[in-house]
Amino acid sequence: MKQKFKSTLLSFKHNIILIILIAGGVFNDLALRKMTLGYAFYWKPIVTSISIIILISILALFLPYRKRNCVYISLSVFFTLLNGLNYLYYGHYNSFLSFSLVTQLTHIKDVGNSITKSLDFKVLIFMIPTIILILSIKKLKRTGFFDQVKPLDRKKEFVRPLIIGTALLLLVSVTLTSTDISRLVKQWNRPYIVEQLGIYSYTTADFVKNVSSTKVHQIEEAEASGMIEELVDENTNLQSENEYKDIFKGRDVYVIHYESAQTFAMEQEFADGPVTPFLNQMASEGLYFENFYPQHSVGTSSDSEFTFNTSLLPINNGTVFMTHANRDYLSLQKLLKREGYYSISMHGNNGDFWNRNIMHKTLGYDRFFSKNDYIIDEEIGLGLSDMSFFRQSVEKIKQVKEEEGKPIVATLITLTNHHPFADVDKYGEFNVGYLEGTDIGNYFKSYHYADQALESFVKGMDEEGLLDNAIIVLYGDHHASIAKSDYEMIYNYNEDTGSYYSKEDPQYVAIDGAFEKQLRRTPFIIWSKDQKVNEVISTPMGMVDALPTLGNMLGIFNPYQLGVDMMSVEKNRVIFSNGDWLDEDFYYSASSSELYSFDSYEVIEDADVASINELTEGKIELSNNIIENDLIRIFNGMLAENKNTKPVREKPDNI
Repeated sequence: MKQKFKSTLLSFKHNIILIILIAGGVFNDLALRKMTLGYAFYWKPIVTSISIIILISILALFLPYRKRNCVYISLSVFFTLLNGLNYLYYGHYNSFLSFSLVTQLTHIKDVGNSITKSLDFKVLIFMIPTIILILSIKKLKRTGFFDQVKPLDRKKEFVRPLIIGTALLLLVSVTLTSTDISRLVKQWNRPYIVEQLGIYSYTTADFVKNVSSTKVHQIEEAEASGMIEELVDENTNLQSENEYKDIFKGRDVYVIHYESAQTFAMEQEFADGPVTPFLNQMASEGLYFENFYPQHSVGTSSDSEFTFNTSLLPINNGTVFMTHANRDYLSLQKLLKREGYYSISMHGNNGDFWNRNIMHKTLGYDRFFSKNDYIIDEEIGLGLSDMSFFRQSVEKIKQVKEEEGKPIVATLITLTNHHPFADVDKYGEFNVGYLEGTDIGNYFKSYHYADQALESFVKGMDEEGLLDNAIIVLYGDHHASIAKSDYEMIYNYNEDTGSYYSKEDPQYVAIDGAFEKQLRRTPFIIWSKDQKVNEVISTPMGMVDALPTLGNMLGIFNPYQLGVDMMSVEKNRVIFSNGDWLDEDFYYSASSSELYSFDSYEVIEDADVASINELTEGKIELSNNIIENDLIRIFNGMLAENKNTKPVREKPDNI
């Protein structure tokens, strides 16, 4: 017994640096989960973190003892960077990093100010384990510790940690539910994986998935047909006549991709008036969907573009614009081109940002006006100001109309109202009261500027006679990365007393769950000069529902759409690529597995959640399959072989 104790003590002493490395790695994982998800002390992620660090560090055992320290320090630095970068990324996107984002590193130069603004000194916490490890190694070196350690049997030294690491992984694996395994494999709910299994398990699974996804997945025609044929039949059979059908058929379509526009800000008013007076006017004069939710993933703006134009969800382990630009999609542009339209896109940023110069061709645009096509005479934030962009775009649209002599569909992607909203001196005067000098106050100033730029565009188009037979379709692309503390200033700050409401105060509003989700709504408006449609739609809708709704009004139809025509339904469920969903009554958070009531904003129990989650997962998988396996191309190829001209089945006589 005494000999065994000495042997254990010797082994502990022999591996003291490895033990410090493991402890530091676990500390960083705990800190990351506490600082992002709000909770840390759960046994599964701790055990899996220990096991993964042990298994990774086995590589060092092939080196002489003295040289292992370099490997251990390198691993510790890697863990520091991994946790630190994930902390910063989560603060900006409420998700965790993926290896699929490597292709987007070229964008850092374009959004450098936004990233710098996101820096948080709390990230330095993740350096503590590496500092302790380096100091420990230096101290042990001074005492001659590494010269005194006797080499152990290499085989035992390797096998023992291998057994321990594997055993710990098996211990956790037997406790995993089918939901845990599914989410670990499919990677469509990153916060859930990190919460349940830790950052190292998530990163390992993400790496494996991305490596395996680079291989071309061969799929049989019969399997492809079975995946998509049901969707085509369902969409065809659900087509229904309503009073909005073809009301805008043949009109020019001007789509405004409105950067970081949130609906809650439209309700804010200060001494100088509303934040968005002109946007509010458009909402009151047109068709306004007040419960509109973007469904983007990590691709933010590009995801919103993709989903709006195709009625497909974005992939959840990358960005369609970057990784799947060579697929076949049926888009708004392609459908309108069948009706004789000419299609253009316009953006004051670099053409390769989000790979738009390639992806816009894939979507069916005939021409893309990017930064090189504009005179950069005024820069605000990330580039060309919205005022200048809109002014120059009016002239370009007028020229295209004259040259083509046909209806056009144009997408205008704005830029100024983008995080970090730092160019306050360029936004113009707008008094935000007690919010002056705060991030949220700067956002309102930036949004007010964007509203003025929007008004200048509409007036400029009208002066050129370009709105007489046209519609403007405006959607907010995503939320503005506003911190909870900023929302607190609006909803929980008492300006009269100069203090915040406590949680016990009846006026206190909890900025989480269903309420926080509602804050991320963005505007969706279909407007025409003649105000042919003037209505407020309160039914919840997602970005996937935009094309079906708009398509019915324009006389086009996408048989591959995942959304519905909002003018033909009374109820609707909006699903998100991370597994969240909501309807008019409830919001389900997949990361916390909690169901919230929109009436009380409190967590409730509901027996139907499991079945709805299953349907949600099925829709996410279907969308991913369509994109990743290029099912539209395969299905269209099969139809062409059968000499069918359109991938649409005739409606049964009883419809």
